[in-house]
Amino acid sequence: MKTPNLTSKQKRLIKELDKIASLLHLNYREIQEYERESRTTRLELVKRHFIRGEVVLQYTFVDEYLNNGLCRYFFGANADYIKLWKTQKFRNFNYYVVEGLSLMEKLRFVKSIRKLPKTVSADVERLNNMRNGIAHAFFPENLRSAKPTWKGKNMFKVEGVEAFITDMDKLHFFFRKMKSTRP
Repeated sequence: MKTPNLTSKQKRLIKELDKIASLLHLNYREIQEYERESRTTRLELVKRHFIRGEVVLQYTFVDEYLNNGLCRYFFGANADYIKLWKTQKFRNFNYYVVEGLSLMEKLRFVKSIRKLPKTVSADVERLNNMRNGIAHAFFPENLRSAKPTWKGKNMFKVEGVEAFITDMDKLHFFFRKMKSTRP
């Protein structure tokens, strides 16, 4: 891959990404390097890997937004997290309260301290269910519940990913806006 106009650090990162993609067998652009019989399966696995990773990443973002909502409630809306992390009280709160709660428990807690739109709550619940299916089953489409769909669209198809990303963008916008308002 040609890398004109990139910094030396960016070029190093690209080399690192290429190496990681190779180690994880995600270098789909070099699919000809694999045996002809395995190419379709490998490409499907790469696609699933990307989608699973995005679902887990979005789940983690939403979890962090809920964590922030709880921390703002207990430590103040204008609290400086860098300073708070230096206190035992804040570390204990994070280690023994926040880390101990599931995403759905955090959602219920946040809903108890502020009103959330039904669409936000529904999308967080839908995200939780999909993440559970995708994270705990190699073939989540075979599950009775927690199928890999987003509002009726298959997450392993472009339409499903598009719908998912559109809704995740809305969740991010809502939670960033919520951060700037008091409970």
